[in-house]
Amino acid sequence: MSLFEQILQTNIINFIIVISTLVLIFKKAHLGDLIEKMAQEVKDSVESSALKAQDAISEYKATKKAVKDTPQLQEEILSCAKSNAQNLKEKIEQTTLVACEEIKLNLEKLSKNQNEKFKNLTINEIYQASINLAQDEVIKRLDNDTHKKLIDNSIEELEKIEGSLS
Repeated sequence: MSLFEQILQTNIINFIIVISTLVLIFKKAHLGDLIEKMAQEVKDSVESSALKAQDAISEYKATKKAVKDTPQLQEEILSCAKSNAQNLKEKIEQTTLVACEEIKLNLEKLSKNQNEKFKNLTINEIYQASINLAQDEVIKRLDNDTHKKLIDNSIEELEKIEGSLS
């Protein structure tokens, strides 16, 4: 046998020993179950990733559709807000006009009442002053004789009235 044949046989024997040892280690360490478990985890991970990818695509499509409608929704919201603001503005203007008219009428009434009050006060003061002046003047001009004469005339007039009634 040649050296080459010996080396070849030795390598084949070594190869068989290594393979046998590996198979023995493989069986003892339950590497088959471990590899199978790892394969199952990879398979589950791939399936989970596929489901997540489908969910992401569905969510993307829904978002894309929602974003597509967003300008129209914005326009509707703006239109509604403008309409509400215009209605509110008109209501406020109307309410303000009514309130202004009421205030104007109340001020006119108050002014008229105050004018009437001061007019009456002035008239009363003038009447009182006139009465006081007339009283002072009558007292100055009226002497005892004229006073007695007026009283006598009044009594005579009362007697005439009394006589005509009986």
